[in-house]
Amino acid sequence: MESVTRLILPDVSEALRSDPSSVVEMTEELHSADLADLAAKLEPDLALRLLLALPVEQSSRLIEALERDKRVELFAQLCNQDLATAVSIAEGMAPDERADLFGELAEEMRAALLGRMEHAESRDVRQLLAHPEGTAGALMTTNFVALPADITVAHAIENVRKSAEEMETIYDAYAVDPHGTLLGTVSLRQLVLAPADKTIADVMEPNVIAVDVEADQEEVARVIAKYDFLALPVIDRSRRIVGIVTVDDVVDVLEEEATEDVQRLGAVEPLEHAYFQTGFWEFVRKRSSWLVVLFLGELATGSAMHHYTATFEQFASLVWFVPLIISSGGNAGSQSASIMIRALAVGEVRPRDFARVIGRELGIGLALGITLSVFGMGRVFLWEATRTMAMAWTISLSIVTVVVLGAVFGAGFPLLLRRVGVDPAVSSTPFVASFVDVLGLMVYFEIARVLLF
Repeated sequence: MESVTRLILPDVSEALRSDPSSVVEMTEELHSADLADLAAKLEPDLALRLLLALPVEQSSRLIEALERDKRVELFAQLCNQDLATAVSIAEGMAPDERADLFGELAEEMRAALLGRMEHAESRDVRQLLAHPEGTAGALMTTNFVALPADITVAHAIENVRKSAEEMETIYDAYAVDPHGTLLGTVSLRQLVLAPADKTIADVMEPNVIAVDVEADQEEVARVIAKYDFLALPVIDRSRRIVGIVTVDDVVDVLEEEATEDVQRLGAVEPLEHAYFQTGFWEFVRKRSSWLVVLFLGELATGSAMHHYTATFEQFASLVWFVPLIISSGGNAGSQSASIMIRALAVGEVRPRDFARVIGRELGIGLALGITLSVFGMGRVFLWEATRTMAMAWTISLSIVTVVVLGAVFGAGFPLLLRRVGVDPAVSSTPFVASFVDVLGLMVYFEIARVLLF
């Protein structure tokens, strides 16, 4: 639909300048995501006019669909110009989206909004913001269908019908006791097919899979993916249901986590904003820390080469193969690190599998090393000055050894980090490669000293 928004962009821009009320008819058929895309392409003052021109319900959906940075910027503009409208739009938003938005606003602005909102919505925002970022509590919505376990199916259907428009989803309802304790779950399909005089307790599924309100958002995503849930109940320590996490929220989590992992794998501290919304000096700060670490690592590489100066002087042709040796180990280590970080992220491997992983990587590294060593030996015999069996074996054994070490270190280091509670993505592939570079040089020159001198 991006082509549609681009097509109507000039007309909408002109209408907002001359007759903002006419925009309602022009955009009434647009999906909220396309409407948000349209708002993002407008000049800031025109995007604000669009927000004010649309019905409150449509404006609420538009704000929800905007990218985080654009959403905060546009809503803050609205608050400064028309606080009453901002309050109405905020009250029309889904609880989880509203809490996310309020968490990004300046404290004074947030306080002004909360002071003018309805008590129920204001209390809901405060409760959701109280949960730590990255937990199920911060991710959940409080708009869910809770049904007393002792009411009849007919009564339950009537309750669902009355509250459906306010709920995040009605495909699953949750049976509770008078204290709000989660007793079971019942799907809309079960309600429709069950006899009207049966109670919810008779038709519910008592074995409910739920997550604690303090559970990490990655764990929430794994549970939803494993069981193919549309929504997952969130409970407190007393097993009272306090909210649900829906699959659309999990998609956002997975995208966010994947983005952070990719950035860390590239030796960049995760960015908090989109590329063009990230400031120049923030980019410098985020990228410089790892670059300094990697630079120091390369200094160690230089120190290792300096240590073996005498070896160079006696057999100068050794230096020709340095790039081949260190790249083989570094590339093997980077491969293993990337595979292991992803396996840890999706739960395929756990720290307790350390011994199995190391054994497996030893075998894989040996097979890969032998394969590469064949090409290495061939390269030795192509150079007239190095055409000796001693040199061929030096290169061959060095390649096998550094590839095995690279594979083992690349796979083992992320597991050790996870065991001590550190995000394994910080073992970025450039870091692994730099470490293996130093290790590879030491191995190479020690093997050379044994076989050539």
